[in-house]
Amino acid sequence: MIAFERTFLAGERIPLVWRITQGNDSSIDVVTDWLREHNPVLIADRDRYGAVLLRGFNAIDSAERFSDLLEAIAPHLMDYVGGSAPREVVFRRVTTASGLPGTYSLALHQEMAYQASRPDVLALFCDVPPDEGGETPIADARVVTSRLDPGVRDRFAKKGIGVRRALPSPAEGAPNRVPRPWSHVFGTEDRDEVERIAQEKQWKVEWRPNGSMLLFQQALPAFKTHPRTGEHVWANQVHYHMPECMIQWAVRDGREDEVAQFRKRLAEEPETLDHAFHDDGSRVAGEDAEHVWDVLAASEIPVRWQRTDVMLVDNVIGMHGRRRYSGNRRILVGMIKD
Repeated sequence: MIAFERTFLAGERIPLVWRITQGNDSSIDVVTDWLREHNPVLIADRDRYGAVLLRGFNAIDSAERFSDLLEAIAPHLMDYVGGSAPREVVFRRVTTASGLPGTYSLALHQEMAYQASRPDVLALFCDVPPDEGGETPIADARVVTSRLDPGVRDRFAKKGIGVRRALPSPAEGAPNRVPRPWSHVFGTEDRDEVERIAQEKQWKVEWRPNGSMLLFQQALPAFKTHPRTGEHVWANQVHYHMPECMIQWAVRDGREDEVAQFRKRLAEEPETLDHAFHDDGSRVAGEDAEHVWDVLAASEIPVRWQRTDVMLVDNVIGMHGRRRYSGNRRILVGMIKD
């Protein structure tokens, strides 16, 4: 028999923790049957709190068992074509989390919010807990939205956000850095196939003489309405596609060489950096993007991982990121479509 209690971490209201108090050593078949039965309650809690942390199932101890869990509660999973972070497929559609080195943090965001097709839920599994640092900060997007300056909210609400991504060539880019080369973003070095994928996603590709690419993704609303709760919240990644925020990111991580490089490129070669635009073609104001960055940084609630933890983050109401780390850390991901 499996039993659990609902609790919270350090008094925070996100994530809600389902702490297993009985049946910790249940087999994976018993666990998946139990989760399948309790999935409606799990969805309701996810809708209410934005994220649910499942803690205490010993059977969820590998990518294969994590995949079994996903099949029980979420049979429809997305791939990562078009994604901005370096990742590797581990088992079926289970992938690693961001492959950026531990010297990089990750700001709060909703997954793939820069494109129209995005997951509804992000499932995160702790395969190897971090040695030092490496917490996953999360936040309630409803709280983040309330903290944004009303003028900034209004500008983004009226004018939306489109992204122009500057992607290096396969020869010049590195798969474990940002930005990734276009061949890793699209999963192919065939330019015709890249063009086909881009057309399918309603993106525009502009090839540059050095083999790099400018990828123009369509303008999307800056806010998203949750399909069940009806809540309308901030849901985009403008802070990941503005040079001013890339500088802030490098400053926060102590990557001083990159701070200097970003500043030089912004002054001398702005076309080699990502930029975000409104749907009227005007560039997003740097000070607006920096305000968003500051609000997100102040809203982080860090979650320290334990082995076999699974966290289900609603990809509208919930936001997630990563703290810097050293040593080992292996978090696996499944991207769920409801």
